[in-house]
Amino acid sequence: MRVDTLAELFHASPEPAIERVALAIAADLNPRLDPRPTLEALDAMGAALGRLVARSERAAVHAEMIRGYLYDEVGFKGEGADYRDPRCSDLSEVVARKTGLPITLAVVLMAVGQRAGLRVEGVSFPGHFLARLGGPEGLYLDPFDDARVLDRADLEALGRRVLGPGGSLRPEHLNPVGARAIAARMLANLKNLFERRGDHARALVACDRLVDLTASPEVIRDRGVHALALGALGVARDDLARYLRERPDAPDASTIGAALRRASKAGSAVQ
Repeated sequence: MRVDTLAELFHASPEPAIERVALAIAADLNPRLDPRPTLEALDAMGAALGRLVARSERAAVHAEMIRGYLYDEVGFKGEGADYRDPRCSDLSEVVARKTGLPITLAVVLMAVGQRAGLRVEGVSFPGHFLARLGGPEGLYLDPFDDARVLDRADLEALGRRVLGPGGSLRPEHLNPVGARAIAARMLANLKNLFERRGDHARALVACDRLVDLTASPEVIRDRGVHALALGALGVARDDLARYLRERPDAPDASTIGAALRRASKAGSAVQ
């Protein structure tokens, strides 16, 4: 079974199924990925959770059922997840290994919840992805902490931990986000991971996907930097020049200008 690409998914729908989006990202990590085992596992978990939640209409009860089934019974957990391990950003690995980052565990909650007839949305909280159960008046869950329900005090404490003592929780921190924003955050995680490793090839792939999703000049710049490191001089010249056109007054304009001159000089030398 072939994995649809991000471009295909977002061309077909402005809001594609989040598990399909996550699997498209996973396919960059494992080009031979077969999505069927992951989708079948999500189907089975969704059917089992659906039988449980049918017993009640209360969001608080549904939250306890999610916790009891997905975390206590099935065995999902955030504890012990290695943020430096790309497998924690790969939905197929997360479903198989039962551990992942907050955002990939949130994708599991969303996909299983949708199959169970629940409304579970992703919340792009700063530094720690959350899920919301039951719509605007619903409950906030921490997918990394056994889907624990977070009250206002918990959310404010989490905000201070992430944003610092002077940071304040803003309404937009608690708003749900769509598949495109979730994909961009997942790809940004991978981009940062590969950059820390000095893995220019895989960082460039993540940048390429992010450019398609966001057209961010900063990501275009980063793609150009990785292309230059890999000797892809034409891509480097185009991206670095484009960044400088779109951000002529950027603080790093002189640094990127120097990189552009190196790319141009190297390109002239090989012609």
